[in-house]
Parts: sequence; C-alpha cells; structure tokens
Amino acid sequence: MKKYMSGTVLCLVAGAVLAQQGDSDLTPRQIFDLGIKGPAVKTNPSTTQKSTPAVKKLPVEKAPEKAIERPIEKPVVKTPKAPDGTGMELAGYAPLALRYSILQEKGDRFVEVDPDTEFHTGDRIRVKVESNGSAYLYIVMGGSSGQWQVLFPSKDIDEGNNRINKGQVYTIPPEKNAAFHFDEKAGVEKVSLVLSRSKEPDMEKLIYVAGDPTRSGGDRKLVMARADSIDDSAFGHVRDKMVTRDLVFEKYDGPATSNGNPEKAVYAATRDKSPDARLFVDLKLIHK
Repeated sequence: MKKYMSGTVLCLVAGAVLAQQGDSDLTPRQIFDLGIKGPAVKTNPSTTQKSTPAVKKLPVEKAPEKAIERPIEKPVVKTPKAPDGTGMELAGYAPLALRYSILQEKGDRFVEVDPDTEFHTGDRIRVKVESNGSAYLYIVMGGSSGQWQVLFPSKDIDEGNNRINKGQVYTIPPEKNAAFHFDEKAGVEKVSLVLSRSKEPDMEKLIYVAGDPTRSGGDRKLVMARADSIDDSAFGHVRDKMVTRDLVFEKYDGPATSNGNPEKAVYAATRDKSPDARLFVDLKLIHK
C-alpha cells in the first residue's frame, strides 16, 4: 500500500524509472531511486567514447582545388563544478530525496515499524536514513521540555562529520551505542531532519564551534560545540528560515526485504536540482 501527500510537514502520518517519465511524473520513491541509479558526474569524454570500426574508403576523383572554408568556432561552455570541492564536472543533479524510517526493538533486533506506531514507556528506537545524493545531514530531537538535542552530527559517527554519502545507510544512534528509549513522561517527541547539498550556516553555528577554522579545513576533524541541548527559541528561529514548500512525501509499506522484514519507510523528495537543494522534514513520534 502506498500513500502520498505534499507539504513541508509530515507528522509521521503523513523498480525501474520509465524512460518516458519526466521528473514531475515520478513518485518520491522513484525520485529517490533516480538519484541512486543515475550518474552524478560527467567523466572525461576522451575516456568514455567508444571507438568506431574503421570504414574502408573507396577511391574518389580528386575535386578541383578551392578556397578552404574554416569552420565557425563554437563558444566554450564551462560546466559548473561540484560544490563538495571534488573538482569533478557535474552532468546535472537528480532531484534530492531522502528515505527514512523508525527502527523499534523487537526481541533481539530492531525492525522498521509503521510511522503511525504509538510508542510506550520503555520502548527503544533508532532512526535510519539514506540519501540519494551526497549531502549534509542534520537531525535534532525536541521534547515537551522545550529543549532540542542534536542527534546528528554525532561525535560517535565519523568524528562529528555530517557529510553523508549517496546510497549509504546511517543508523542513529549507531548499533554500537544504546538506542533511544521513551521515559515515563508521555507526550509528543519531535524530530527534525535537514538534508542539504550545501552546508546550512545557521545550523552549523548551532552545532559547531563558531569561527572554528577546522570547520572549513577539508578533511580535518570537525569540532562540535555541544552534545547537550539547544534552546527552543534558538532552533525555532533557524527552523523558520529553512522550511521548504515544494516537498512531496510517500509512505511506503513494501514486501519483505532480504532479512525477512517488510519495508516500512517514508520517502521525502524535492524536484529542485540546484546545488542548493534542501529538504526539511518534521516528524512527530507519539508516546502514550
């Protein structure tokens, strides 16, 4: 069963791509697959052109000499470079999409559960995310206390680096760490996911040390400013500036996967193909 809806907020209620389909015809899940399977960069034509077999030329009569006509030179069009500093030329971005799901502890393993699940005191969960393109990921969780906790980036995952790779699955917290658990206080737990092809300066200032030169030092270690909490008013101000309005969502209940568990996930996508494309998703986990 599939359910779709458009909007900026998903309250957790919320194959092959046919060649003739345009982006506007694709579902969020198909947009996700398009980015995963499609080429991200253009390689050097000299290394990719196929050689053509030599054709035997027939003798022809020599044409009378005439003035040589020089071909009109075409203007050189520069292809924009990738924003991640790789220096590779872009062949064009696919629309940006994110697959995410909630993993709940069932017996001795964590399995994907329906987003509408009502959680109870003692339940343990993880968040699983995957992007269809390399991008920067931010995840924060807020409770009824009015404070927000940074879940990703995390010092326990790639030393705080929040640049994630296309097609790589990230589980938060990682399996080596204790999972989140619901305490005795019932209510609504809010989770905000931000996926952006370029760094979000306002989010960076909330999470990393302001002015720290290591933040722009290539592969050097990022330094997180805090592992505690962010005030609701501070995050609310940043949140309002990042909310996007062209998102589409698809809640997907699929057949069993290779490990025997059915797929229960949500796909969020934007049709924006620019280097500044961004997804902002709000989740609400019901705790009764």
